[in-house]
Parts: sequence; structure tokens; C-alpha cells
Amino acid sequence: MNTLKILTAILIAIGLWGCKKDNTLKDVTNELYSPALKSLRNNRQVVLQWQKPWCPFECPQFAPDRFEILMSNTDPSRLQLQATVTGNVFSFTINSLTNGTPYYFAIKAVGDNKKPALSNTIMIIPGNADRIETILPVASKSREQATWSSDRSTVAYTSEYTWNNGNNSSQSIFMYSLANNTERLIEKGSRSPEWSPTQQKIAYHTDNGEINTSQGYRPTHIAVYNIQDSTIERLTRGNSFNFLPTWSPDGKWIAFLSDRAGSKEYNVWKVPADNSTAIQITKDLNDFTEMEGKDSRSPKSLSWSKDGSRIAFGLLRKFKGQNDYDIYTVPANGGNKTTVISSQWNDFCPAYSPDGITIAFVSDRSGSNEIWTMNLLTGKFKQITGSTGKWIYENRGKIEWSATGNKILFIGDAGAVNTLYTVDVN
Repeated sequence: MNTLKILTAILIAIGLWGCKKDNTLKDVTNELYSPALKSLRNNRQVVLQWQKPWCPFECPQFAPDRFEILMSNTDPSRLQLQATVTGNVFSFTINSLTNGTPYYFAIKAVGDNKKPALSNTIMIIPGNADRIETILPVASKSREQATWSSDRSTVAYTSEYTWNNGNNSSQSIFMYSLANNTERLIEKGSRSPEWSPTQQKIAYHTDNGEINTSQGYRPTHIAVYNIQDSTIERLTRGNSFNFLPTWSPDGKWIAFLSDRAGSKEYNVWKVPADNSTAIQITKDLNDFTEMEGKDSRSPKSLSWSKDGSRIAFGLLRKFKGQNDYDIYTVPANGGNKTTVISSQWNDFCPAYSPDGITIAFVSDRSGSNEIWTMNLLTGKFKQITGSTGKWIYENRGKIEWSATGNKILFIGDAGAVNTLYTVDVN
């Protein structure tokens, strides 16, 4: 009898684990799963998609009798019923919407004598399909953290470099000429390149240098590669971790993240591009109520405003018991952070437009990572990608505007690898 009880408990636990749920109820026969909602958008149209729950065996107790499609064109707290579909339908198309207008959607799983379960709420702005182009001719290996020259003739990026007959490898910085399709190594053991405003140098961080023998780790430091003579200059030293550099618009400073203050967090610092003493910009940047480690709390990328006054970044915060990324700025000369974008979704990887009026960023507000923009004068949002379902790479990633402001460079998936794409902004 005890064996039978144990076996029954295990099977119930597996069923609960295998289906995404709204919350845990004592009576599992009353429990429904929360649909994971995402979208595709096109001209005056939105296609909503949600997943059927996976179970290791049949679990009808979680299956809804129907789904209710909820929508609002004002705000996510005013969702109203638009349509109902049966419990075995997992996609719904809504037509005749207004391009440029934000719409909010959610899916409610409903079953007789069962507690309904609501999906995540998403935001979509219908418009023409995005025009995405591949930068490199063949996606033979993953590329990340890309930056391009102002004339768009050359890109630099992070990719894997192997040596010693393939026995050794590391993430390294490469340059790729789009004119003749040739690639060359800048420095192995390096990441996060960014082209200087003068187009003569590339800043990045590297772990080539001193080793902390007492702690057994290899610190990372900011370096600058001179394109004209292929020389490399280290701007930081010591046992701290320094990474994610970004240039000031006049090319005189490089801002970066560092734990060099000896705290349990990363803060924003800046160093003159001519290799002088680093200056701390922020203090106590993180909210230590977070449970994640230091790397999770760290901003994913930095972007210097075009007037040189502020530095933008995405930062983890805790809100209503959950974690999400919001976008903030701090004065380039030091001071308190100011919220730029705050929402129930994850917003990160900000990038200022060449005219400084618009900020582009990556957000999961449509149910998956896509590129969005916000006009800093009007506060109006625009959805740039989202008609192809292409996954936008975000892990310590970055997006970057073209010098003319009509395209954005980003990293997306190309089958088994990540590669470089551009998307038209207008």
C-alpha cells in the first residue's frame, strides 16, 4: 500500500512539473495551465500564438474547454473579451487593426468547474513587415556583439577562435571586410567590440594580461585596437573585471562596467581614451534585494548619448515579486540614475540613434525578444521587428544604429548559429 501511494505521488508530481500552471491548487482537477503567449505582426494584422502544454502522459485535468482572447488598445489593465476558441486551438489572427497603435493581448484558459488561468500580457504595434537582411554571406559560425564602421564596409564581432589543431579555443574579436569577404583576427580571448567615432579604433575587453594567482582567476580589461597600425593598448589593469566598453561621442572617453571598487556589484566607470586614470560614475548601482548573482544584476550593454551628457543601460529590478529589466540613464559625470523605460516586460540593450532623439532597445513585450524604439521627446513606441518570428540574441548582446539612422545591426539565429542582420527602421 505504501509503495502504491509513493508511486501515485510521483506521477502527480511529474504531471504538475510537465505543465505550466497559473498557481498550485490542492485539487489538481481544478487546475489549468497558463498559456505562454507570443505574437507575429503584419500590416493591420496580429497573429497570436500560444503553446499546448507538454505532459509525459495524458493530463486532461489541465486542459481547458476554451480559450478567451482578450484585447485592449488603451492599456494592459483594461483587457476586454474579443473572441473565444476551443481548447484545442492554439493560434488566432486579428485583422483590421490600426497601424502604429499599441494593442495589448492576453489569453485566458477557461474550463467548466475549473479556475481560469491567464497568460502573460503582451504589447504589439501592427505595421508593415520588417525588412531584414543578412550581413555575412555564409553563417558558418556564431557571431555576437557586432559593431560596424560608419560606411558599413567593415564589421567587427565576437566569435570563437581555435588554435593548436583545435585543442584550444576562446571567444575572440574579428574584423570582416564586406567588400572582399575576408576575416582577420584582432585579439583572441576578447569580447564586446565597439567602433570609435573617429573610425580609427575599436574598443573591447580582453582577458589577456595579468592573472590573479592568489584567487586563481583571469581578470578582464579594456583595450583599444588601432586599425591603422594594428597596435593594441591596454587602458585598465589590476585584478578587477572591466568589460562592455562604449565610446563618448567625441571619442575622448570610454565608459565601461567594473567591480574595481571592491563591492559585490558592477558599477559604471569611464577612462580617457589616451590611457589615463579611470573615474567611477555610479555607486550602489544594483538593488541587493535581488536573489540573482552579480552577473545577472549587471547591465547587459552601455550606450552613450549623442550629446555626451548621459549613459544608458538596462538594469534588473524587482517588481511585484518578479524580476525584469528596465532602462535607465546616469549623468556621464556621475550622479543618480533616471528611469527611461519601465514596464512589466524586460527592456534592455539600449542604443541611441545618431540624432539622439530616439532610443532603440530589445524587449520581450510582444512575447519574444524583438527590437523596439522609443522617441525620447514624445515617449511614443515603435515596433521594428516581429513579423518573422526571428529570435533576437540578448545575452550580453548589443544592437547598433547605422551612421545614417535608417538601419539597426543586431544578432539573430540562423539555424544552429547566431549571425549578423540588419533591419530597416523606417
